Amino acid sequence: MNPVWKRYIIYSLPKWLGWLANNHIKSHVQLLEKFMVANPYYVPDIKNLENRPDDFIISLIYDEEFLTSLSDKGLSVWYYSNFIDFLDNLEPFAKKNKDLYYLYHALRKNIWWYDRVYSSLRSQLANKFESEGRKFRE
Repeated sequence: MNPVWKRYIIYSLPKWLGWLANNHIKSHVQLLEKFMVANPYYVPDIKNLENRPDDFIISLIYDEEFLTSLSDKGLSVWYYSNFIDFLDNLEPFAKKNKDLYYLYHALRKNIWWYDRVYSSLRSQLANKFESEGRKFRE
């Protein structure tokens, strides 16, 4: 288990469960899968994400407030992990909620897309953190 991802999931879980309780996850996943087919090379720009709290799927892997709270060692652990690490840490929690499990399964099924999106966000955030003086890349 990745300690940073585990802490992030525990930190974010109440927000995620609240969103899942008020939204039909199957419809969102179906819509997103259509978006993936139409935009297989989509790469988000963090400048456009900062004011989009409604975008639940991106918020699964993007929470700048959480990341800035990490020490440089924690940022290093985060930076050198991948999306599969996130999913491995999410799995035990997903097994306890049917909507979260449905989302987890959709993320696993489309790992090719989510891993690339996550890698792009991670790189952009790492560059931003380094420009702010953080030292976490070895």
